Amino acid sequence: MPKLLVVDKSVFHSLCCCKEKLCAFVKDYNVILPNALAIECLISEKQTADKDDKNPVKLVQQFDAAIKAGAKYGYSSYKIFQTEKKTLRPVKSIVDENTTQQFRNGNPNTEISFVKQEAKFCRELFEPIIQNILKISRILYDNLCKQDDLSEKLRKNTNRTRRFQKWIQDTDQNIKNIVSRLLSKQIGSNADESWFTWQMTRLWFAYCIEWTFKKNLTGSAEKKDISNDLYDLEYVTYLSRADGLLTNDKKLQVPLAKAAFPKKEVFEVDTTLNTSRTVQHVFTDIVNKIPQSYRI
Repeated sequence: MPKLLVVDKSVFHSLCCCKEKLCAFVKDYNVILPNALAIECLISEKQTADKDDKNPVKLVQQFDAAIKAGAKYGYSSYKIFQTEKKTLRPVKSIVDENTTQQFRNGNPNTEISFVKQEAKFCRELFEPIIQNILKISRILYDNLCKQDDLSEKLRKNTNRTRRFQKWIQDTDQNIKNIVSRLLSKQIGSNADESWFTWQMTRLWFAYCIEWTFKKNLTGSAEKKDISNDLYDLEYVTYLSRADGLLTNDKKLQVPLAKAAFPKKEVFEVDTTLNTSRTVQHVFTDIVNKIPQSYRI
């Protein structure tokens, strides 16, 4: 079996500018498109009348084309959590075979009213979870800063990967209590690192501690709305079941993936498009970076 490659939104958006390249890529490689990508397509906001790279209807249509061409659809983190909560067992796969087949057998609803309705549902679903995570992560960060000289050492550390390694380490030491408090005591007493929910939770908190750390820096202009970043964490969490991640997100996904899953492969590709760099350049770079072990 070929290795499984997770594709994030930065790569998807770039390839979306040429349907032929997008479909050629997912036809030749064992690609999974996370549910988070579908959500971000739905909630995307079109910037200008003559630029369709953030047009939600077009993005959903391209997502549909990619699945029909061979890409696999991934389960949502929320659905996996519900499954693991019910069975008290870790899920074996992140590939949603049923939804993948539904895409290949039919056409998705891309009406504007449907897009807006789904976007609203996604935001409402994540909002209470986000607030709970931030609340607990602030407590964890405050406890870390009470240690001798640690606060000053953290402020001097400008390497994101090393900081994330520190956050991952401290989160892992408290993970059972965190899972029990955030999700349920039953899951906390049964879950371990083989659970997707376990991996998802440790990444959420590593990110939120990093956000709290940057928020407390002098002159910080750290954003208040972190909902989009939590969607981005799903791409990294997929590495608990996949083999590689293809992304251009050097600020979050790359350092977090390297810290949380040091044995997995992280492929960085420049997705910039301008007068001198076309989709063909991005496509060529991707093909040159991804090993043959991911080819179908």
